[in-house]
Amino acid sequence: MARVSFLPRLKDAGVALCWLALFAVVGITVTVGLAQVVPGVGGRDWDLARMAGYQAAGFLVATTIVGRWWNRRRWARMGWRGGWLAPWIWIRGLSLGIVLAVVAVGLAALLGGAVVHHTPTQGAWAAAAKPVFIGLVLAALSEELMFRGYPLRRLADAVSPPVATVLLAAGFGLAHVHNPSATVASTVNVMLAGVFLSLAFFARGGMVLAWGLHLGWNAGLALLLDAPVSGYIFSVPGVAYTPGPHAWVDGGAFGPEGGIVATIALLAGCAALLGRRVSTPTRWWSAETAKGAA
Repeated sequence: MARVSFLPRLKDAGVALCWLALFAVVGITVTVGLAQVVPGVGGRDWDLARMAGYQAAGFLVATTIVGRWWNRRRWARMGWRGGWLAPWIWIRGLSLGIVLAVVAVGLAALLGGAVVHHTPTQGAWAAAAKPVFIGLVLAALSEELMFRGYPLRRLADAVSPPVATVLLAAGFGLAHVHNPSATVASTVNVMLAGVFLSLAFFARGGMVLAWGLHLGWNAGLALLLDAPVSGYIFSVPGVAYTPGPHAWVDGGAFGPEGGIVATIALLAGCAALLGRRVSTPTRWWSAETAKGAA
């Protein structure tokens, strides 16, 4: 009986991890450098946009230098595809992300007693929402560049898309363990969000779809419903969110991502992306990956 050697696969995985380490070093170095040399403007209201902008720029540079120039991955291979349809793909992702956020908060109200109500300061919403929205746009982009994009593509080439998805989803969850009010449940849900966004990456929409979904979820929670996003509260005027008494349902202070409501919404999102192929996700991964490689 012939013996199957795992050494080539382990070698490929090791090489891929070295590339990812180099990618992280370049991205972090550029991010820190930009934060030091680019003047901070706009005051505290623009803190999120500034820091997310530094990070997005840093990892875009890392994608270009490490992914495109040194490792010679085409932009389409790293998920940047869609051509003239890209804006519509982004809007489709944004819309689905918002719908899922509304579903999560609706379930929190229905099952957990959370409350969303309007406040008398609705006229100030637009001014307060502008820097938050721009910050969320850049934050979603930066995290997609860090955990999908080149890293997911490079690792998938070495160990298969499903294994790469699980590994980077775990990293995505662990990156949020120090967020305010984080729990075991919130970490598991953020990992599930990583799987959800990886499914989007391997779909035809690639990075554009994943970016739109990520932004839609965060903006739906923060700007439309005033719910905390991964433990952070933005307190946008015009609407107020109060969690119910059962944190395991609605996530409590961490926001819906810490409760069963987000689990349900994210699983529904995965099913929506997979469609009729929901019973054979690995086959779907392989098919979509082949299209992305073409």
